[in-house]
Amino acid sequence: MTKARATFGGYYAAFVGMGLATALGVAAIGYFPTVRYAGGGGAAAMLVGCGVSWIASCIGALPTAAAFSSTPKQAGTAVLASTMVRFVTALVLVVPLILSGWFDRKVLVLFVVVS
Repeated sequence: MTKARATFGGYYAAFVGMGLATALGVAAIGYFPTVRYAGGGGAAAMLVGCGVSWIASCIGALPTAAAFSSTPKQAGTAVLASTMVRFVTALVLVVPLILSGWFDRKVLVLFVVVS
């Protein structure tokens, strides 16, 4: 019997789905405390922070999905590369948002870090 090898799209879809579920879960748990703490502007910052984190996770999942689909032996190195890519992507996305002043900075950074 042969073992079926998963494809890049299958691994990537799993990572994206898990990231989306995590971001939605964090947003659902944090919505009412955030509104109580920072008002309506805080809720917008929370959603943007969770979105930034999810986008960074989607981009960061690319090296891991590629490694799992082609050479599973290099998965450890790919996970480290994914962590670096996610971190850099999150910084590139969140720094302009912080400097723009469009959102509550504390809430935005908190939810980028938490989610």
